[in-house]
Amino acid sequence: MANITLLLNSLLVFLLILEDRFVLPGYLQVAGRMHPLVLHFPIVLLVIYALYNLFIVKKQQVAESTRHYADMLLLFGAFTAAVSALMGLFLSREEGYDADALQWHKWSGAIVSLFALAWYYGRKPLRKRKITRWLSSVFAIFVLIITGHQGANITHGEDFLFAPLRKEESRPNAALAEAMVFDDVVKPIIESKCINCHNSQKAKGELILETHEQILKGGKSGLLWETQQPGEGLLMKRLLLPVEDKKHMPPKGKPQLTEQEIEIIKQWIEKGANFNQKLIDLPVDDKLYQLAAAKFESGVPEVYSFASADVATVQSLNTENRVVLAEALNSPALTVSFFNSTKFQSEQLKELSKIKEQIVSLDLTRMPLGSDDMKTISQFTNLRRLHLGFTPVKAEDLKLIKELKNLRTLTLSGTNINASQLAVLKELPKLSQVYTWQMPGSQQDWEKLINEMPAVSIESGFAGDSILLQLSPPIFENEITIISEPMPLKLKHYIQGAEIRYTLDGSEPDSIRSLVYKGDEVIDRNVLIRAKAFKAGWISSEIMEASLYKRTFVPDTIYFLTAPEPAYTGTAKLLTDLVKGETNFRDGNWIAWRNNRMELLMPFSTTKNISSVTLGGLTDVNSYIMPPQSIEVWGGDDPSKLKKLGSCTLDQPKGVGIVALRGHECRFETTAVKYLKIIAQPVSKLPSWHPGKGDKGWLFVDEVLLN
Repeated sequence: MANITLLLNSLLVFLLILEDRFVLPGYLQVAGRMHPLVLHFPIVLLVIYALYNLFIVKKQQVAESTRHYADMLLLFGAFTAAVSALMGLFLSREEGYDADALQWHKWSGAIVSLFALAWYYGRKPLRKRKITRWLSSVFAIFVLIITGHQGANITHGEDFLFAPLRKEESRPNAALAEAMVFDDVVKPIIESKCINCHNSQKAKGELILETHEQILKGGKSGLLWETQQPGEGLLMKRLLLPVEDKKHMPPKGKPQLTEQEIEIIKQWIEKGANFNQKLIDLPVDDKLYQLAAAKFESGVPEVYSFASADVATVQSLNTENRVVLAEALNSPALTVSFFNSTKFQSEQLKELSKIKEQIVSLDLTRMPLGSDDMKTISQFTNLRRLHLGFTPVKAEDLKLIKELKNLRTLTLSGTNINASQLAVLKELPKLSQVYTWQMPGSQQDWEKLINEMPAVSIESGFAGDSILLQLSPPIFENEITIISEPMPLKLKHYIQGAEIRYTLDGSEPDSIRSLVYKGDEVIDRNVLIRAKAFKAGWISSEIMEASLYKRTFVPDTIYFLTAPEPAYTGTAKLLTDLVKGETNFRDGNWIAWRNNRMELLMPFSTTKNISSVTLGGLTDVNSYIMPPQSIEVWGGDDPSKLKKLGSCTLDQPKGVGIVALRGHECRFETTAVKYLKIIAQPVSKLPSWHPGKGDKGWLFVDEVLLN
């Protein structure tokens, strides 16, 4: 082994001298990536031998057999040091590392390997004298520490080893009034989940995330986001890819961003990626503010007179649609937030009566509230903040909250209550701020209200007579999107006098030819609704898009003939539960296929006359989620002798950035069947314009609708 170790060190020196002249073949690149696996062997072996030299070996007092085993330990340490140094040299040829840091680590690693070999050949004379034993052992440990420290800096960031000793230099938690959106909210996410691979010493993809300038510069693949389309940039694409995808960031096996962290970054980018904005400058009902504000102290903490709620009770009230959290560490005050309007039930609000004394903040944005719910809310007498934005709350319901004598902040943005109906708020003695964006009422009414309530800051948004403003899109109010019988189409707009025009065939609505929404429209089939708002003196709105689906038959069960992808699987009930998935494909309502085509078998207890099949689908081009390439429908009375009823090839997106919830319908001649089989083929190769060209596409399905 000594001769092999000598040969490896000779090769190491040769390659170091001629490093710029040799081309590394692929199999040696694989060997180079094993460097992190091998490097621990020489460290452990050489340190053990050094300790043996320092504390065990004494002249004439150690048995010869023990010396022999120690010599073998040193030889194996020298051998693994040479192997590790060569692998490290191969790994250094890859891109993404700081040249200066890499150079120091490379040569210090070579010194360890050469010294270990020399130590082995000179071991006998060195251990005869205490001074030489100690000097060689101390030098070995010193070089190993320096080399390991340099490697840790490259892998984990600068000063990784000694960072725990420098806690006094860490940034203290900011008060809410002083917190910066980037420095105190976004940057900590980058530092904990991204900086290990994207720092000045290890810049994977030539991307460094240490300074504002480096973040804006981007990396080898381009800018992290586009100014014109911030939500469709490279960063969000990589974060939202399935974890199994090789381009997903962070890579599989690394600490992943939570959905909340992803949403924080998304919101920050979409708001212009401002590095100098204070968190307190955002509106209190802004999503980024709500996600981030709970992390900070709001200055001098309020002292509450009520006792803390039972910990077990608080934990039991946390569900998939409701989060109950302490307002601050060691505080008895609680904040409650609801998230999914389709899963909201009045009973969920009543359950909070167990902690009604401790609730100081309640977020019910977009929840379908009724008068009974407002009565329940009126019992939470310690409320300081109440968010009712974009709910169907009525003016008479506001009278029910006059008992909330501690209320400071009230959000009513997007409700149908007008300025003249807010006089009841005068009965709330501590009210200091009301958010009233996108609410009806004339400018005179709002000015009158502001004059009548001088102690309350009424935030109604920007107004300017000389500025041409754009209308917001129409609101789609149908809570049930899968119908079994004809249902009224419900659209509305908060700006009085705005005209809504719509189409049902997927075409773009205009102000001349498209249908005018009158409120008496009835839908009795699958439709893709696209609507725009128009009003003289305003810029027309963006397009609102929504789908209504019809379902006539429900199979007795659904059998998966091909297994879904493990990360996005579920029971067959997901495909018939009438719950539509959202554009967040991780919401638990989606089943996905990628490596296999989707094959479903559905039996019926009695014969059904079926003429169409619709798959509720998601398209998210940046996340590689595409419509199915094709759909086939087979049917009959015997599952072993089914005949093809119909097939269709679906149009595919033509560019990046498309995100849509759309049904994929396949129609055929009406046929009586007792068994139905559906085959859907995911896109086998993404097109040449796609960033993942050549990769397989994903097929996501949330409902199977039979008519």
